[in-house]
Amino acid sequence: MCSDERAKPRVALIHYTAPPVIGGVEAVLARQARILTAAGYPVRIIAGVVDPSIPGVETVTIPPMYGGSPEIAPLQTALWEGCLPEEFSQWRERLRRALEEALHGVKVVILHNVCTMDKNLTLSAALYDLVTAEPRLWIGWHHDAVILRSATPRFPGEPWDLVFRPWPVIHVTVSESRRRALAAAWRIPTTDIHVIPNGVDPGEFFRWGDLTRSIVEALGLMDADAILLMPVRITRRKRLEDALAVLHHLRERTGWDIRLLVTGPPGAHTPANQAYLEELRAWRAAWGLEGAAHFLHEHLGEGLPEEAVADLYMLADAVLLTSEEEGFGLPVLEAGLARLPVFARELPSLRELGEGDIFLLPEGSGPEAFAAAIVRFLETDPVARLRRRVRQRFNAARLIQERLIPLLEGAPF
Repeated sequence: MCSDERAKPRVALIHYTAPPVIGGVEAVLARQARILTAAGYPVRIIAGVVDPSIPGVETVTIPPMYGGSPEIAPLQTALWEGCLPEEFSQWRERLRRALEEALHGVKVVILHNVCTMDKNLTLSAALYDLVTAEPRLWIGWHHDAVILRSATPRFPGEPWDLVFRPWPVIHVTVSESRRRALAAAWRIPTTDIHVIPNGVDPGEFFRWGDLTRSIVEALGLMDADAILLMPVRITRRKRLEDALAVLHHLRERTGWDIRLLVTGPPGAHTPANQAYLEELRAWRAAWGLEGAAHFLHEHLGEGLPEEAVADLYMLADAVLLTSEEEGFGLPVLEAGLARLPVFARELPSLRELGEGDIFLLPEGSGPEAFAAAIVRFLETDPVARLRRRVRQRFNAARLIQERLIPLLEGAPF
């Protein structure tokens, strides 16, 4: 059966080194490889040092691509000192041929720093030869640039001036300030340079398990403006209908996409708790909160395991407790470890645990008072604001999906 779906192009990522070498560019390269692979793109990493066992990713190791390799280091040292040894042209051609072979079948090549940095001038020269001769989609990803430290090369001519000129590639840099600086140094329009910021993968950073990742993806939690966590069972004394009212007022007041996560199942020791859950579902529907208030029991058929609850503490913005009675209040301690604010009714046990360091609403406070306190915190606390921005604007997978993949798909393959 024929399909008109076009095969995704093979993408090569090139840098001097790749993981297991530790470094910022290496980490970005590895993250790109994982995300592009998950999106269905065949990926090949080509570097002087690279782990050959990265899942789902092809790797090619060409040791002289690393300027510190014993083979190339003496030549690189001579170039740094302004000498141009006779063997330079031989190494340039040798690397060009090795790279040409390693790029067999590749349609898109992302060049990390090698267009703009002098860490291995022979490698840059070999790649420049390929860029100016071969009809691939070449993307120069400029994290750093020597031209931003010195307006002119230390020595005249090639290979020194190669990393000072804009190559005939699609230019990408990592921030607006870096784009403006490069455009000014190269005397080109800023519109000739794309900005794709570095991003983070919260699941990778916090080492989430598969269950947590599936919940975050299924519920679209990375899109939320704020996430309130209730690590409690579904029982009447938790007054979850009040939590739904708080969520309703928050969303009405701010216009934000605020979510509520209830991690526990209906309490097992009281059969009436299942009926209570049905009441809560009716309240949720009445307030139009079906996509905002999540009883995880509905998705899992059981309560969330403790390790996954801990993961959600790392994602949430605040802990909400609307209980009418608590003998202790373990979520207060867990929130303290996770550096999350707690908003709760003023109960003796919670006052004892919080010692003035949690937000306690006086008995009789309605959902409007809870909503006002939460909004005030989310709008004024710099850590809360930063967390929200990172989650929404610097998610690595989203940045690659929305900004890099369109560049790949725009190529005439």
